[in-house]
Amino acid sequence: MEDMPSNCTSLRSVCFTGHRELPPVRSAAYRQLVAHTEAAIRRAFDRGARRFYCGGAEGFDLLAGKLVLLENERHLDIQLVLLLPYTGFGEAFTAQDRAELLRQKKAAEEVLYLSNHYFSGCMALRNRQLVEDADLCIAYLRRAPSGTAQTVSFAKEKGIEVEYV
Repeated sequence: MEDMPSNCTSLRSVCFTGHRELPPVRSAAYRQLVAHTEAAIRRAFDRGARRFYCGGAEGFDLLAGKLVLLENERHLDIQLVLLLPYTGFGEAFTAQDRAELLRQKKAAEEVLYLSNHYFSGCMALRNRQLVEDADLCIAYLRRAPSGTAQTVSFAKEKGIEVEYV
């Protein structure tokens, strides 16, 4: 399930993209998604990646950020960088997701905002910026059209690897 070149070049940074809707937490599909994402993070780390960019959205973004922070407990040089579209992003999340985003903001190496306010197109801008800063895109892609599919397209246009989980 990977679009990886055979040379497996070294990496500096990774971005994540994925849907907001995930399988039910207690399901086998969710456990498989977690296992595949953890394995992808470890492979990227083994290839030299240390900066992991997450967009902070509900669903896969928050899951990926959580898994990066767990991996940081084993490898202190792994850095979570949150790249958020605007200040105030996440205020409409559920209480649980707001709490997780706040936890990630506190634990992240860096929190970057692309704008002081919401505007039409800010999510697409954030998605493009995630790709600009990455050598590998780890994607949870199940349907198109979607913001995830758009981000994968940005990655392919830029010529960076895409690993599907």
